Amino acid sequence: MRSLAFLSSALLLSAVISAQTTNNQSILGTVQDATGAVVPGATVTATSEETNLTRSATSNESGNYVISDLPIGFYDISATAQGFKKFVLTKVQVTVGQQANVNVSLDLGSVSESVTVQADAVRVEASTGQVSNLITGTQASQIQLNGRNFPQLLQLLPGVSTTYSSGFGLFGGYGVSNSSQSINGSRTDTFSWYLDGADNKDNGGGGNNFININPDAIAEFRVLTANYSAEYGGSSGAVISIAVKGGTTDFHGIGYEFFRNDAIQARAFNALTIPELRFNNFGWNLGGPIYIPRLFNTDRSKLFFFIGQDFKRLRQGATNTWTVPTLAQRSGDFSSLPSSQWPKDPVTGQAFQGGIVPSSRWSRDSVRLLNNYPAPNFSGAGGNFVFNTVAPLDTNEYLYKVDYNISTKNQLSVHYFRDYYTSTQNLTQLITYHRNIPGTNSSVQWTHVPNPTTVNVAQFTFTGNVIFEKTGIAANPIFIKDYTRTGEGLIYPTIYNASDAVPTIQVSGFTSLTATPLNFNNFNRIFDWKDDFSKILGNHNVKTGILIMRSRKNQDNVPAINGTFVFNTSARPPGPTGTTGNAVADALLGNFYSYTEASSTRQGWYRFSQIEPYVQDDWKMTQRLTLNLGLRWAYMQPQYSALNNTTAFLPQYFNPAQAVKIDPVTGAILPNSGNIYDGLVLGGSGFPQAAIARIPGITTDPAVQALFHNLPKGTAYTDWNTWQPRIGFAYDLTGNQTTVLRGGYGIFHERIEGNYIFSAVNNPPFVQQTLIYYGNVQNPAGGALQNFPSTINNSHYLDMKVPRTMNWSLGIQRKLGGDSILDITYVGSSAANLSYQDDINQLLPGTIQTHPGVNVNALRAYPGYADIYEYNTGANNIYNALEVQLRKQFRQGGLINIAYTWSKDRTDANAYNYQPQDSYNLRGDWGPANYNRNQIFVFSYVYPLPFWRTGQTWYEKALGGWQVSGVTTIQSGLPFNVTVQNDPAGIGISGSERPNVTGNVFQGTHGTQYLNPAAFAVPANG
Repeated sequence: MRSLAFLSSALLLSAVISAQTTNNQSILGTVQDATGAVVPGATVTATSEETNLTRSATSNESGNYVISDLPIGFYDISATAQGFKKFVLTKVQVTVGQQANVNVSLDLGSVSESVTVQADAVRVEASTGQVSNLITGTQASQIQLNGRNFPQLLQLLPGVSTTYSSGFGLFGGYGVSNSSQSINGSRTDTFSWYLDGADNKDNGGGGNNFININPDAIAEFRVLTANYSAEYGGSSGAVISIAVKGGTTDFHGIGYEFFRNDAIQARAFNALTIPELRFNNFGWNLGGPIYIPRLFNTDRSKLFFFIGQDFKRLRQGATNTWTVPTLAQRSGDFSSLPSSQWPKDPVTGQAFQGGIVPSSRWSRDSVRLLNNYPAPNFSGAGGNFVFNTVAPLDTNEYLYKVDYNISTKNQLSVHYFRDYYTSTQNLTQLITYHRNIPGTNSSVQWTHVPNPTTVNVAQFTFTGNVIFEKTGIAANPIFIKDYTRTGEGLIYPTIYNASDAVPTIQVSGFTSLTATPLNFNNFNRIFDWKDDFSKILGNHNVKTGILIMRSRKNQDNVPAINGTFVFNTSARPPGPTGTTGNAVADALLGNFYSYTEASSTRQGWYRFSQIEPYVQDDWKMTQRLTLNLGLRWAYMQPQYSALNNTTAFLPQYFNPAQAVKIDPVTGAILPNSGNIYDGLVLGGSGFPQAAIARIPGITTDPAVQALFHNLPKGTAYTDWNTWQPRIGFAYDLTGNQTTVLRGGYGIFHERIEGNYIFSAVNNPPFVQQTLIYYGNVQNPAGGALQNFPSTINNSHYLDMKVPRTMNWSLGIQRKLGGDSILDITYVGSSAANLSYQDDINQLLPGTIQTHPGVNVNALRAYPGYADIYEYNTGANNIYNALEVQLRKQFRQGGLINIAYTWSKDRTDANAYNYQPQDSYNLRGDWGPANYNRNQIFVFSYVYPLPFWRTGQTWYEKALGGWQVSGVTTIQSGLPFNVTVQNDPAGIGISGSERPNVTGNVFQGTHGTQYLNPAAFAVPANG
């Protein structure tokens, strides 16, 4: 990888650009004389070295002073008092989210005399107990990231566990995602992201960012991980506050180009060729003053700009190893198997003669579906078909930012950031398509300083994205020539005829052939109003404020309208549609275990409001002890659709006397046997006119209108118990700010990710999701005009709780020689009310085995429905860790950072949509979190080479100024889960049950065989 910097005849371009918008930083300390006595009434002034912004404060009767809500950057601190020499401390760095302690010592003398010293490069956190870490601009721009995605920088810090192998893995399905990182045991989607104070998180996108800010535009960012101030909310996990570069009194800029290419890449052992890799990341940025000589801003200290563009062009190949049916299997020849394993005729129960399924018994359409599998081309471990795919991805980023120092009392900051993300998706599926995502992050921030003890910061932000998936839909030529059923020559009748796309087929023991029919649009907009008011009252730095958020998201939801066939050998009634005991032979006959099809596509207009007031008091009790006391409360309105078209199934509204009757053989609903909507409810009191116009017929059906019960919109009550106390302390053990004991405790709440409600428009009566068991491809519905039970994929409990995390910490920070700091901290957390999905219509273990010949849907607790997946908020998580960090700052600009984490993380649900193997026993899933690594050691560095730093000759200038940087990570592995393909428990769900461990799982392992297969056994039926 290379970077390219350029020179202009008018400008010396460098990467040193200030950031001015993030204003939750402070400089504070105590003014004393040479004897240690406090000096009240001293004037302390902070002057920005980059913009000449000046703020002042006066020390109180205890000698303490606070200059709050400063932009980040370097400051010169001066202090004057009658009878003392003027004190000047230069190069005081204020980083994002920091309370920088600067104590002042005045010497007797005249104010006309001065004492000037330079600040240390590092300082301990002596005023707050929060656990936080800083990523500097040097780290962001100078550490070479494999993928150039700034969330990768989180892995440099203690407490961060990652599940991706390279930064390219952060290119998620909906923009750049953080869904592969966990901080202090939290789930991977629980972070809050802010760009210059503007919310940058998609509440329904798995933790995705609206804007993937490029590393060269980042001034720095701070990661708050435990017991942080009540000023921060909206998250039960970490808060990542990113300061974007801004203009200064001088012009600064950079141009760059990074690239990677497969020309220097080796071929993987199982690859037929080297996967293609073409990665180019190029761009530029420029910042400086806006002025008119002799007319406006002549001293270049008022108005500043920062602009930039960043472009990524990625063509990333991947080697895919699949297991596909052999040509012999597809021709019905299973004679190579032991005779005891030959397929059996489901009618007679006898093995097919010679192990060969006669072609006269084959299903016409099922054979066509099966032949979409490519022919085997590989012989080795892991599969028999290897192919390469190349995923194209283009991103364009545009950054515009203006900072205006209107006066010493008023500053205005405005930014507009725009990302365009274009990709081709589903390259290993039957149907590919183009995805286009423009994202926006914009903000206006006004800082008003009426007097030295009072500051008010008001901010309005508008963020969001749009997702288009309706272009470039095409057949994947690796598998098929036409993605339509018509083009493939399929003639079987669908149930609802909602899509002409080919179906998905899943054959047990083989890779699935997935087809996703897409007609997806998303319009997501978030409006934030925020105000923070700070007041210095004696030794109390009091801050109070409020966040008001309004979210509007219109989104299509596309269920499997093209259908999904599942072929496996699970137990089923004998007969023409029974199993042969071989999944491929079942597919040849067309005998499926299950078939799922949805009736239509719907759109929801999702809305929510959120209000979060807070108060925070940082109280300097003594010269050594500071207490951080805060309280936050959150009104988190449950998300709802303004069309009132999201359905929930609530057991308390299910009337067994009105339940439908189920045919025990076919599983179909008997005609006119009951209320097909029994137990379903709608939020609100009726359909608005917009819904009636968009969903004709259904919305005027009296049976549907009867589903309104004056329940809250979104069919969920508001959780009002969202108080969030915060307490922290920092105690200076030595009195000279070299060793500080820090700790704290806090409660944090977070909004449930919106995906729990988004797909609820796919429930009946708006969408029928029919699940049929034990049929044949040529006529999935059995040829009769029957209703089949629908699957409820997204329902939720009426009384859902807001997820809550308690965390605590205790640690020591020690300033060492050579501008180094050592931090040793214990961090713990306990999370409750975490969301997961349980199937409240799951069969009890052993039900299928004790009811041979009876269709699964005839055995369920709530007749008329197949699986009913309800979002519940009953999961838990416990995390404990020792986190150590050693940080050395070089005055020449480099640094060394060593981070070590030793942790234990336990949970019973790894994600918001986690489904346990047994919905009636969530505790049975308690174990290691699948995103946590127990031990992590990370060594990162940026080291300027020590020669010719200020070269004079041409060769010194050419060869000087070089530096080396890198990251070394040594970490333990992630938990590994083993599952059973079929349903030995007899609960009606295949593929989620775990085997019994009967021996040493590592015995006899070698090479790429990491586990001992003989150590696992399929549990006994039932």
